[in-house]
Amino acid sequence: MFSNVEIVHEGICHLGEGPVWNVQRQKLYWTDIYNRKIWVYDPALRAEAVFWSGELQVGGFAFTRTGNMVLCTHKGVFLQKLDGEGEPEQEPQLLFEIDLRGNEMFNDITVDPKGRIFAGTLLRPDFEHGTLYRLEKGKEPRIVLKDLQCSNGMTFSMDQRYFFHTDSNRYRITRYDYDSETGDICNPYVYFQGNAGMGSPDGITLDSEDHVWAAFWGGGCVRRMDASGRLVAETALPARQPSSVMFGGNGLEELYVTSAAENAENILTGYDSSGSFAGGQVYRLKPGVAGREEWLADF
Repeated sequence: MFSNVEIVHEGICHLGEGPVWNVQRQKLYWTDIYNRKIWVYDPALRAEAVFWSGELQVGGFAFTRTGNMVLCTHKGVFLQKLDGEGEPEQEPQLLFEIDLRGNEMFNDITVDPKGRIFAGTLLRPDFEHGTLYRLEKGKEPRIVLKDLQCSNGMTFSMDQRYFFHTDSNRYRITRYDYDSETGDICNPYVYFQGNAGMGSPDGITLDSEDHVWAAFWGGGCVRRMDASGRLVAETALPARQPSSVMFGGNGLEELYVTSAAENAENILTGYDSSGSFAGGQVYRLKPGVAGREEWLADF
């Protein structure tokens, strides 16, 4: 059933999220939000390690054009400087102080062609009044969308005309017209509308054929959608809570999938007493199509 799926991280992440493929380093990075760690996987060595750990809950992160990282956390947005070997140095420096309310936290983020960051928040446990921010060097954070239930995966179309945004608790991916010069979005259109029986669309990414790939939290699979939002492919996973997807590897021909043990009866193992596996591992599969290189943040 899972013949096309390989486990590359067997350790259990409480809330594995936000995978990023670093083309220069040829490595995969992802965050374990509640355990306050960023992991790295080197496919050449088939080795994984904790890349970063600290007091911040990193919901999403991006690499920058200057070789550093931006961390979107429960205490604001920080710059993490990296040394010549790509390893963290010094303590993270505050970039943007954002008024996050109570249990509000950053979740998925993405970088646009101009190096701006789109970063969404959610509030646990009620999942109401989440916000999508646009972050740009030299400017104050700008609110782009409000009253989101669970801001999640984002991506841009190949021609940069459209911006896709996921609101997981509404089972919806919305497509917006996008202006790459200003970063503005408008004219929302429901690109994909799911339902509880399918699971919730979570993290998303785009392939080289302009199709969207989405992890379906609670659905135990990743699905591929064409330009009209029609489901055209599905791959089942060992975990019922896949959280996000990212292309990587040589030629960006591999798809990496994070997952989460959250909600499992045993958070440390990811299993329920029934034997059902919620998740926490990271998977790799060969989807038969290449991805697109992600943009670097301009900070």
